[in-house]
Amino acid sequence: MCAEIKDFFFLIFLPSKIIEGNRVILQFPPGGAAGRPGLVEAGRDIERESFRIIDEEMGEHRFPPDQWRIVRRVIHTTGDFDYAQRVRFTPDAVSRGIEALAGGACIYADTRMIRAGLSPWRLEWHGNEVICPAESEQSRELAERARVTRTMAAFRSCATCLDGAVIAVGNAPTALLEVIRLIEEEGVRPALVIGVPVGFVQAEQSKAALVEAVKQPSITVLGRKGGSTVAVAIIHALLELGCPGKQELPG
Repeated sequence: MCAEIKDFFFLIFLPSKIIEGNRVILQFPPGGAAGRPGLVEAGRDIERESFRIIDEEMGEHRFPPDQWRIVRRVIHTTGDFDYAQRVRFTPDAVSRGIEALAGGACIYADTRMIRAGLSPWRLEWHGNEVICPAESEQSRELAERARVTRTMAAFRSCATCLDGAVIAVGNAPTALLEVIRLIEEEGVRPALVIGVPVGFVQAEQSKAALVEAVKQPSITVLGRKGGSTVAVAIIHALLELGCPGKQELPG
């Protein structure tokens, strides 16, 4: 983790395993990734059927196979085919996202909802940590001093940690606007920006600004739609694409 902010996050992470001596005293999920709750054939059958229905109802589309995997999971998560018209990828977004996650890149999220939604067993595949910088006391103090939102202050305060990271914004347009500013004005270079904030104030504008930042690998959703669940769906799909033997897991 980045040295500048590690002291502010010592209570944030819920490890998958707590060991005392040689004894495991807490593990989530029970039995580790192999003991994932709900991973039964009935669940797999439901998801396979869901994907079959989505493929059938969608018909022909403009997406190459890797992008379609992401779009289909977003549709599966939201039940909304309109996302097929709204999702935008830069040409290198999927490959850069897969490469970064497979290399163990940290995921910086604007909300705890993203961290809560990401499957621990998927994150274990490559040891990806999920960091919510807005939870730090430093971000609150900076937000009050600068009179900006807490998420904007949070990404500003951890700017030096964002190179090579995957950034996921599902709720706060101001966070996405700050990330874009850091990229354009301060030379920050995330591996991938997933910018899908939902809402009525600055949501459309922030995502349009991300589309215009053509040199930055990104995935976004035009308009007011989006949200933390959409960000989670995109990350899950990228993690699966990076682990061919573990693709299309339910949940």
